[in-house]
Amino acid sequence: MNLKEFFEEFFNMSRYVALGSLDGILAVMGVTLTASGVAGLGGSEIPNYLIGLTGLSGGIAIAMSNAFGSFIGERAEEMRSMRELEKKMIMEEGKLDDTLIHKQAKRRIYMSMFTHGFSSFIGSFVPVTAFLVIADRITATIVTLILCFIALIILGIYLGRVSRESLFKTSIEIVVIGIFIMVVSFVMGGG
Repeated sequence: MNLKEFFEEFFNMSRYVALGSLDGILAVMGVTLTASGVAGLGGSEIPNYLIGLTGLSGGIAIAMSNAFGSFIGERAEEMRSMRELEKKMIMEEGKLDDTLIHKQAKRRIYMSMFTHGFSSFIGSFVPVTAFLVIADRITATIVTLILCFIALIILGIYLGRVSRESLFKTSIEIVVIGIFIMVVSFVMGGG
């Protein structure tokens, strides 16, 4: 598979691009904002980069969880489909193993694993970047919120285009989810 084919297949797995990105942005935004609130509430001078690294560690965990979850789930689905096909073709179980059908299924499994995990990992950088480069906690928090909502709007537009639904409606739905998570994180962080 050449690079062009790889990227085409990557973006054809739009549900995993969307799910992974959304998980990375929203989960890490929650972790980062809660860590920031707790650090501020505790009154201690915790450097922002530590808050950013805390969020990033959550991003790495969710990326790995999503990647392996996709692997396990997709493998189960693909193998079930192959076994059903064997049954319909009146073949013994396992006869399609090591065939072109099996190789294509394995490729889909690994591509879904990579797409979901990688999208989660990339999405997790949106909420932590400000904390890694800005020393003032309040400024970093505001910049994080702005970056997250811009990313959520872009993700909403992407999903709207993929689903051929209203770009505005899809963006608003995703931003509302982001606001809900922000409020929960704010309350949990001592806000």
